[in-house]
Amino acid sequence: MGLESMVKLDFKYGFPFCKITIFYKGKSMVLDNVLIDTGSGGTVFKMDKVDVLGITIEKDDTIETISRVGGVEFVYKKIIDTINLGNLIINNFTIEVGVMDYGFEIYVIIGMYFFKLTRI
Repeated sequence: MGLESMVKLDFKYGFPFCKITIFYKGKSMVLDNVLIDTGSGGTVFKMDKVDVLGITIEKDDTIETISRVGGVEFVYKKIIDTINLGNLIINNFTIEVGVMDYGFEIYVIIGMYFFKLTRI
């Protein structure tokens, strides 16, 4: 069964986008504009979109840098309770959170580590 049969893909800017649901400390939200990026290792969330769930930087968080097209980005890491992409579900999943100012609307980048954990 391919990814297309598990989740609806929309192609924007020539790239595959979908929706996900995340759960954090008893709250949940559905996010659209989620880019599936097999060239990315991690999963990065747009800071402005997840702060409503309480996913914000705290004094004991460390700032890290990740490489991206066009340079580097500063991120911090959080563990969310659950992430759902179609029928792919991972609990206690570590995400990176950053500004994600790429010139077009991307709220989340789902990288290969997510798919490795789901074993698809």
